[in-house]
Amino acid sequence: MSMEEPEADVLDSAIPVDELATGRSVLIRGPAMSGKYDLLLRLLGSLADAALLVSTSRQATGARADFAAYGDPDRFGIVDCASRAQGRDDDEDGLVRYASSPKNLTEVGVKFTDLVDAVGDRGIDHVAVGVHSVSELLMYWDTERVYQFLRVLLAEARGLDWPAVAVVDDDAASEQAVTTLTQPFDAVITTRRDDEGRAFRYQESGRQPTDWVAF
Repeated sequence: MSMEEPEADVLDSAIPVDELATGRSVLIRGPAMSGKYDLLLRLLGSLADAALLVSTSRQATGARADFAAYGDPDRFGIVDCASRAQGRDDDEDGLVRYASSPKNLTEVGVKFTDLVDAVGDRGIDHVAVGVHSVSELLMYWDTERVYQFLRVLLAEARGLDWPAVAVVDDDAASEQAVTTLTQPFDAVITTRRDDEGRAFRYQESGRQPTDWVAF
C-alpha cells in the first residue's frame, strides 16, 4: 500500500495536535481514496509515544508495516479483527490480540481492554487509540449499536487521558448514520478528493470548520 505522509507543518497548522493529545477524540470522515487512513496513522504517530489500533479490515502485519512510516512499530498495539475472519490463526504476541471478526463487538472490546493492560504492563502511560474502520462495523450492526461501542471505547481512552481517532467512510454509511456517530467525538476531520488532489478540514464541536487544507 502506497501512502503519502502529510507534511507535519501542514497537519499542525490546521489540527490542534497538542490539545488532542490530552485525551480528546476526533472522527475522520470522507469518501474513499481521500486520505483518511493516512491521516489516522499520522495522528496516531503524532499524538502519543505509542499507539493502539482496532483494525477491522487490515491484518496486523500490514497495519504495523503501514504505521512504520509514522511511528515506532514496536510501540504499536493492534486488535486484529481481520486475520481470523480471513482464515488465518496466528498466535497472539505482546502487542497483538486477535478477535474472531468485526461482528463480535463484545470480543473486540475485551481484546481492546486486554491490550490496554498489556501496554500498561510495559510502562507505557500515554497511548493514542485508533479505530479503522467504523464502516466495517456498520456492515454487521445498526448505527445505535456501533454508537454505543464507540462511546464505551472512547470513555475508556478518555479515562486514561489517551487521545482517540476513528475513521468512517462516507460512501459506506448514510449521512444520518455518520451524523449520529460523530456525537461522542470532540472534533471531526472531513476529507475530500477532487481534480486538485486531497484536502481536509477540521471542526471542533460547536465551532465553524477550518478552511480546506491540501495534503
